[in-house]
Amino acid sequence: MLRGLDAAASGMIANQARQDALTNNLANVNTPGYKADNSTFRTFPELLLERIRDTAGGVAGLPAFPGSKQVIGRLSHGVYNQELVPNFAQGDIFETGKVLDIALVDGGIPTIEVDGRQVQPRMFFAVQKPGEGGGPPQVYYTRSGNWTMNAAGQLTTMEGYPVLNAAGQPINLRALLGDAPLNKENLQVTSDGRLIALGNPGTAPIRLGIYRIDNPTADLVKEADTTFRYTGNGAPTLYNPAVDPAVSIKQGYIERSNVDAGRTMIDLMAVLRSYEANQRVLQAYDITLQKLNEVGKIG
Repeated sequence: MLRGLDAAASGMIANQARQDALTNNLANVNTPGYKADNSTFRTFPELLLERIRDTAGGVAGLPAFPGSKQVIGRLSHGVYNQELVPNFAQGDIFETGKVLDIALVDGGIPTIEVDGRQVQPRMFFAVQKPGEGGGPPQVYYTRSGNWTMNAAGQLTTMEGYPVLNAAGQPINLRALLGDAPLNKENLQVTSDGRLIALGNPGTAPIRLGIYRIDNPTADLVKEADTTFRYTGNGAPTLYNPAVDPAVSIKQGYIERSNVDAGRTMIDLMAVLRSYEANQRVLQAYDITLQKLNEVGKIG
């Protein structure tokens, strides 16, 4: 009886966690570079029940051996929300015309085999975020190319994180441009990721810090914003146009969120119905226990 209560409650808790993930996806449907979270359920370990001292009868589909304990069946203990897995599929590329809006287009990278599975490598911009607990700054990775220039002349994300060059250093746009104003006539971002100061031709181009991560699902941990923390072995590979000719960088464009709003709304409705079903089961058990208590009362 109480086992049924636990199973129904676990279903409600798991559905609540999935609803939180879906609503967060909807809230970020217009966030550039946002990657949708997929919630995965997993059952608690099942128990295999057997009859002892009884070898008669049988259960369809399950083997029986003379003189052995008779298998009854498997008993489930409910489900739980195992993890949130980001979907790294390419979002729509949207033209904005802004000089510091940069989009990564990498849908043409061929899949590779990792541990017997086909995975899709992805490219990421490198940004610098403050270290935890006041520690040194750390490198994080993002798909969001919606950038700006701060008061110090640095190229930063909208959250204020410095964008890094290929050498792992923050990019100073003011030093690159000199006295030239910041516009598309003076600053060009080439398709292979170089920043060229057309209005200040005496300065050397700066190459953006763009990195290839072969298995982002396994090697990246999503942060609260659109950045990811790298946890894989070794280090990500610096983008090489000769190695990945299918990759291109587009100035004046952003990569939109890859959240499918329609599909997410349908999933939310399904989660709600599943939650209600588990709630009814919980109520049924509650009524049964209440009746049991009434039977046990002494008149």
